[in-house]
Amino acid sequence: MQAKSSAGEYSLATGEAAVHRLTALHRVYSPAGRRILLRAGLKPGMVVADFGCGVGATTRTLAEMVGPTGSVTGIDVSAAQLEQGRELCKAAGLSNAIFREASATETGLPRNSFDLVYCRYLLLHLVDPSACLREMLEILKPGGILVVEDGDLSTAGSSPVSSLRWFADLFGRLGPTRGLDYTLASRLYHVVKAAGFLDPDIEIHQPAIARGQDRFLLKWTVEEAAPAFVQAGLVSAAEMSDILADMDRDTRNPDVLVLTPLMSLVWARKPD
Repeated sequence: MQAKSSAGEYSLATGEAAVHRLTALHRVYSPAGRRILLRAGLKPGMVVADFGCGVGATTRTLAEMVGPTGSVTGIDVSAAQLEQGRELCKAAGLSNAIFREASATETGLPRNSFDLVYCRYLLLHLVDPSACLREMLEILKPGGILVVEDGDLSTAGSSPVSSLRWFADLFGRLGPTRGLDYTLASRLYHVVKAAGFLDPDIEIHQPAIARGQDRFLLKWTVEEAAPAFVQAGLVSAAEMSDILADMDRDTRNPDVLVLTPLMSLVWARKPD
């Protein structure tokens, strides 16, 4: 995820502090993402750009998928995120991934040069997601592939309903204060189509987590964003502490099924 947009404000941790949560997020969402990348046409040897690459989890996956004859450029505005990405790919022995500090709407990358562009959980952090899609269109080769994944944070919670509902409540109220649409998944298909891409396809899924440490993803995310919620006046510091304690308790309850945000995956092509 991108650390901030040209006009928005990112509410979560960056750099080393973000690695634990973003690694869990990758475990939860990457199986579907990998499958859609293959379905969209990702192949070994391709030249790929990973927008809002964050700590590099998605960049590593893409680099592994295109293999040593391909390459991936990870883009983020946060130097701390990029440093983590470099370390991750180096530890994995990947020499086909490079990282570039740049805005998602003005990357400075060469036009008509990439076979595929990708992002996950980036567009909902941008005040103008369409500007990012236009940049993606510009750097793609004619006929090149777009794959974007984004969530609807208002859909997260649990079954049965528990204190995990605070995730949707707090982000739902924070978004408008920052000019951001945290429900972007609901209109992602049409946003991609309006940006000029041809024949978009879509798949929608919502991971449910029954066991394991990844159940804490909602609680960890709210915990990282706690200062933003308090600063925005949505809750007091004392209320935030109580909310996190309740979320921790309910996450540990094996009878509570954790529902992460619904994800829309859209893929399309640049006109020839």
